[in-house]
Order: sequence, then C-alpha cells, then structure tokens
Amino acid sequence: MLNSSIIMREKYGWEFFQNNNTKIWFFNDQKKNNSEKMISDMFYILCKPNTTKNDIIYWIKKIPSHFSIVVESGTFVIAAVDRVCTVPIFVVMRKNEILISNYAPMLKKKCAMGGEDLDLSAGLEIYMSGYTIGSKTLYKGLERLEAGECVVCHKGLLSREYYYTYSPWKLNNTSPQDLRKKFTDVCFEVLTNLKDSVDGRQIVIPLSAGNDSRLIASGLKELGVKNVVCFTYGRKGSFELPASRSIADKLGYKWLYIPDNIKNKRNFFKSDVFRKYVHEFESYAAIPNVQDIYEVSQLRQNSLIDAEAVIVNGNSGDFISGGHVNVLLDGQKSLKSMNELNWELFLDKHYSLWRDCRTAVNDSYIISELEKILSLRNISPKSFNKYQYAIMECIELIGRQSKIVTGQQRAYEYFGYDWRLPLWSNEMLAFWETVPYEDKINQNLYIETLHENNWGDVWLDIKVNNKVIKPITLRWIRMLFKVLFVLSGKSKWDRFDKNVFEYFMHPAHALTIEPYFRVLFDFQGHRGTNSWLSRNLLKANGVNSVHTL
Repeated sequence: MLNSSIIMREKYGWEFFQNNNTKIWFFNDQKKNNSEKMISDMFYILCKPNTTKNDIIYWIKKIPSHFSIVVESGTFVIAAVDRVCTVPIFVVMRKNEILISNYAPMLKKKCAMGGEDLDLSAGLEIYMSGYTIGSKTLYKGLERLEAGECVVCHKGLLSREYYYTYSPWKLNNTSPQDLRKKFTDVCFEVLTNLKDSVDGRQIVIPLSAGNDSRLIASGLKELGVKNVVCFTYGRKGSFELPASRSIADKLGYKWLYIPDNIKNKRNFFKSDVFRKYVHEFESYAAIPNVQDIYEVSQLRQNSLIDAEAVIVNGNSGDFISGGHVNVLLDGQKSLKSMNELNWELFLDKHYSLWRDCRTAVNDSYIISELEKILSLRNISPKSFNKYQYAIMECIELIGRQSKIVTGQQRAYEYFGYDWRLPLWSNEMLAFWETVPYEDKINQNLYIETLHENNWGDVWLDIKVNNKVIKPITLRWIRMLFKVLFVLSGKSKWDRFDKNVFEYFMHPAHALTIEPYFRVLFDFQGHRGTNSWLSRNLLKANGVNSVHTL
C-alpha cells in the first residue's frame, strides 16, 4: 500500500477546495472565471464508482488554461502540471510513500535533506544551463514534474506519465496563405479568451521593441480593448524606449517608463525583498527568473497600475514561432542538412553559461541525459530524419522554456498580480506543431502574418529591435578598443567586450546581480546574467565546484 503526504502552500494563486474526504489544491490562471466549474467536474469524476486513471488523464488534457493541480481522495492521489509547466509541483517517491508539494523547500525540510543528498550531476547541469535535465533537482530523490506530466496513484498503484509532449513535427500540407489565415484566427481566439477572462480588469503589458508583446498589444487594440497599460523598462538610451513608446502612442494606450540605473538595480538585488523572492520560489531545479522583478516591484511600490491588474507578457512567441531554429542550422538553409541532431550547436546555445565547463566529458554527459529525455517520451531521432530541428524545439520546451522562461510569472505572483500567457496557450501549441520548417526559418510565417495584418498600424513603420549603443561616448570608447583588438582575433575581443562593457550596455542592467569587478576579472567565461545566477544557486546550497564530472 502506498501512503501519501500532501504538503501545500495556499498562497500565490493557489486555491483549496474540499468535498467530504476529497481535497483539491488548484492553481488556475483564469480562476475568477472557471475554477469552480472545473473543480466541480473533478469532484464528479472522483465520486463515480468506476473512475479510472485514464478518466483522470482525459480530464487533465481538457483543462483549457494554465494550471497545476494536486488531489487527495479516498482512492486517488493526483498531481499534474500544464503543458509548459507554468507552475511547478514537486514530488518525493520512496518505497511505500509519495510526498507532494508546490514548494520544494517544504519537501526538503520534511525529508531532512542536506549536503549528503546533493546531486552534483544535477549541479553541473544547472551550472552549464541554469536548469536541470528532466525531473531532477539539486537534491537526490526530490523531483519536479516536467511539462505535460502527471502522477496518478490509484488504489496503491503509482503511474507517472506524460499526457502531452510538444511535437512540432505534426506537419500539415497547407499553403502559406492558409497558414497565415489560421495563425490570424488562432491569435484572435486566444486574445478573445484573454479579453473575456480578465472581465474588464486592467491589462498590463511589458512592452518591448520586439514582436511578441507588440502582437498582444496590437491584437487587443484590434479587439477594442481599452483598459490597457504598457510599461517599458531599461537604462536611459535603451533602444527599447522610443520604439515601445511609439507603439503605445499609436495604439492609444497609456505608457509607463520604469528607469533602470546601476545603483538602484544593484541595491535591489542586495535587498531583503529580492532575497525573499528567491527563497519563496526556490525550486532547486532552475535559477530564479529576474527578467522584470525589479520593475514590477516599482509598479507595486508606486501604485502605478491597478491592484487587480492582470500582467500579460509575450512569452514565448519568439521560440514557438521558430526564432531558435536558425541557431541550430549554423547557416544551413536546406532540410537535407538536418538529418542528424547537431548536439554541438544545441549545447552552444543552451549549455554554455560558463566557457570553462564545455569539456568533452561534460558535453558527453549532457548529451546522454538529453537522449534519456527523448527516450522517456518515446522519441527516436532516427525515426524523424529531416525533422531533427523539431526534436530540438521539443527538448528546449521541456527544458529552458518550462523551467526558466515560465519562471517570469513568479515575479507577478510575488507582488500579488494575476497573469496570462496567451502565446503559450494550448491553441498556440497545437497550431505551431503543424507549421513546416520553411515557415519557421527567420520566423517567416510569424512576421509575414503580423506585417500583413498590421493591427493598430504599428508593424510597418516602427522597427523591431533596432539596437543602437547609447550613450554615444560609450559607443566611441568601445569602438576604439575594438580597433585595438583587430590583430588579436574576434574571440578575444568578444571576451574583452563582455567583461568590460556589457555591464554598462545591458538594456536593463541585469548584470548588476554581481559587482562590476567580479564580472571584469572573470576568467571562467561567463555568458551573462544567468551564469551568475546559476553560480549563486549552487553556492547557496553548498556546491562550490562542479566544473567537471
């Protein structure tokens, strides 16, 4: 007989429901609209005398929004996360017991895990990428459910399986014109759902100079949504500012600027507010997402947006529309070049937070672990031939996208805001699974459709990510040093540039997570902010060296 122990936090959007001996903990990003109906349906299913595991999984698949759920009833114990794991759940499975929680430190404490339980292999994964591979965490036996995964324990029998795997190889023989129409229809569908779900509350969009947040803002304008506020952040002179302001002005939406400067950002990263944020969402499986945590703190502290506002960012339009495919091609444009998985290019993009860790031994280990993930989901690269790029998209969603990128939502929860992720909706996933390679290269379909529709008249005249280094003095000083490195080679210049200048050129001064002189005199080859976050996570848990296995 398998015993269960459920240890939950009822905060940060989690709700608790009980009916007789059935208890349900539920996170649903659209809770104000459909939590009660979905929970009622679950109670009904659990009360049926002949309910099976398959009935439960079928119900999970039908949940239309982003969610996490834990259920404890007379004969069932259930835990599940949505298709991109926007809100994590953690489990410990021992011989005759399963423990489940939505907060990893509670399980760690319950199981009295310490330094002797550290998994240094998982530590290496975090050091190289910022996240673990698969369900691992930094502590042996403490696991995190993966994207599209559920655990069902019924009458003492435990089943753990993937009810969904992102599969961008389900291609349809559809003309580009029909695909553009279908994509437009999907955009209208998910943005209409967003409009309906907020029920008139203020929608707040972190608006950049890119495509994704612009899609959301212009699409809402097309639907006639008026209660929208856009905010942009960054250092003075950032290329994001003039573009985002022009977009908001054309759409007729209020625009806020949250300025970032080195002193204020550095002080925030040293503050109790930030330390608590890191602690409150510790997963031991991924670094904290600091994308806009400081800026959201300023929105809350200065009451710049409604207390009941819903924050909607553009994650992860660039990835899902093919924005990372080009990196994997290394300049190749033909499908014939994709007959084999190019692990080196994949590792260059996702497992190179520290240059000194890219050794043959470490690379071999990472590749073997990634191949295990494919095997667990019954994906055989040999069976896919020309769709190798799609396998790598699948792996990225299971890894970086679901563990680091979706972590941005924690900042909104921390300060008490609801959120939506329309570009990660089930409808978007289903659509992009069918889009051919040729329409993903350079995000062809995505960008052509957005320009063709030209919602809000903000797509043809306002450049996307027109990166210009400002102030001019910094640009000229950098140019002078670049000339001095002409004979030294590009790699040496890139390293010098990263160590000396990036601290001041980062659009949002995110490198202030570390003191400047630590970045300046780094000889281990950091890539960026996530490099330092990975090191800090490991050090906080007593791991000081994981350079090689």
